[in-house]
Amino acid sequence: MPAPLGRLIPGIVAEAYRRRGFSEPALLTGWRAVVGEETADRAIPVEVAFPRGSRAAGTLHIRVEGAYATELQHNAPRIVERINGFYGYAAIARLALHQGPVERPAGDRVVPEPAAGPAPAVEGIESPELREALRKLGAAIGSDAG
Repeated sequence: MPAPLGRLIPGIVAEAYRRRGFSEPALLTGWRAVVGEETADRAIPVEVAFPRGSRAAGTLHIRVEGAYATELQHNAPRIVERINGFYGYAAIARLALHQGPVERPAGDRVVPEPAAGPAPAVEGIESPELREALRKLGAAIGSDAG
């Protein structure tokens, strides 16, 4: 009888993590708790590079959104300290920051709730089609602003 898929996935995922230097996925899955909400929203761990033959004093490569890189660089000693506290030993010695887009898991995205009725700015428009088009445009602009 074939093995249930639920039992196979952790091994497959763990191998992918190991290829990126993560001996276990705990830092990736606990990233938000380790570094905090603000940093987790703007930066993600990509890879860990350890000196040959060692599992300590590694370099954690992080993808970070644009201008937040400066703030993350400023906070690097605190973040390294928190990561090492998470591991329980000096696993990471430094951070290497790489600017780029940060994809958030679907569960992290905030979906705005639709407006209860037409926005006051479109209430006076007589054409229902134009009023609806403007309402949708306003909702789209509002969701991009957040």
